[in-house]
Amino acid sequence: MTTPFYLKPVEVEHDRRLVRRYQWQSLLRVWAAMAVGIVMLFGFAIVLLSSIGHVMGQKSLWHWSNLFNMVWPALVPFIAINSVVQGRLKELSAAGTPLTAEMFSSRPSRMVLSPLDPLTTYNVCTETLSGLAMGMALGYGGPAMFSYFPFNGRILIGPRWPVWLAQCTEVVVVGEPGQQVEVRIRRRFGLDFFTVQRGGALHAVETVAAHLRTQFEQRDRALRAIRREQELERAALNAKLSALQAQVEPHFLFNTLANLKYLIRTDADTAQQMLDHLVGYLQNALPDMRSVSSTLERELALARSYLSIMQIRMGQRLRFRIEADDALLALPFPPAMLISLVENAVKHGLERASRPGAITITAKQLGDALCVQVIDDGVGLTEQMGQGFGLANIHERLQLLYGDKAALSVTAAEHGGVVATLAINKE
Repeated sequence: MTTPFYLKPVEVEHDRRLVRRYQWQSLLRVWAAMAVGIVMLFGFAIVLLSSIGHVMGQKSLWHWSNLFNMVWPALVPFIAINSVVQGRLKELSAAGTPLTAEMFSSRPSRMVLSPLDPLTTYNVCTETLSGLAMGMALGYGGPAMFSYFPFNGRILIGPRWPVWLAQCTEVVVVGEPGQQVEVRIRRRFGLDFFTVQRGGALHAVETVAAHLRTQFEQRDRALRAIRREQELERAALNAKLSALQAQVEPHFLFNTLANLKYLIRTDADTAQQMLDHLVGYLQNALPDMRSVSSTLERELALARSYLSIMQIRMGQRLRFRIEADDALLALPFPPAMLISLVENAVKHGLERASRPGAITITAKQLGDALCVQVIDDGVGLTEQMGQGFGLANIHERLQLLYGDKAALSVTAAEHGGVVATLAINKE
């Protein structure tokens, strides 16, 4: 059954200059190989003849002339080379492919741009080039022989060991700071240089480039999908954190305003102090309601304003002290957590006590962790402390923000009261 004419490739006529160049280049390659062989043969002959020259005398000239007469016809293998070249040209014409200079080049090259970072790009190259699929695509019948040099981003592959001897393809990953990573692919010089080029070098380079380009695109899509998923998770996390932070009870603000209203009528100076502390409290508290990050300095300022207001409301029943190293103040700290612990200490520790009490806030560095403690000498651990959303809210927010890198512990103080410790690993 013959192939319909509309499915047959259109035969092309090759550029005559390229055809002549192809023929001469092929001839020169074979000549070079034969020249190397002849030089080696003559070298062997020289050694041999010089060793027996003292025996044969002038007869050694006969050996030289006969040796030359034996090898000179091999220096002009026009017919054989031309036959191979014409056969290759017919194959290209039948396939409808015009001859190009790269097709008979022994060292073609390609460059692939990688959307990944240099290290990831190099890892993708090693995984792809050492795989069975690559070896089969190159016609090796199995995985390619593989040699890599990670310090200069270079990889060599070939059909047999040593890979640099023949049919060796080199892949180099080049990543300059601030620029897109380049993967440069080229055929290395080998013994196949001295043969008629039938497009195998170009096929190998293009096959490697196509496989790497596909793998880069797949890895880039996967990484972008992961980033999108992380962005969605981060957006959901921020929404959840904002909702949790918005659960702070408004009773403190209402009670403070009522107390302020009373003091305005009875004690204007104290009312002014409370108003100043309330303004400071709101200046630090309002940003926390819209953010998932803060600093230790801002959270301590919020706690100081809150305790100053409560000190005016409770009088001599409340004393407080804040101790923190200046070097720690700029460290990041989750918002609205410290104030929740302080509110718990006041509400469940001191307000229930029938005596004056004190609250101490300390911040210190323990190893890689920032530890903030709220210590009160109130009534101690009670069942009421576990009720409500305060501590549960902190636990949930810590888990969302830090996972296992942060912890909250609430224990009984040695001489009565409660010690609440919030530890956050900085790494």
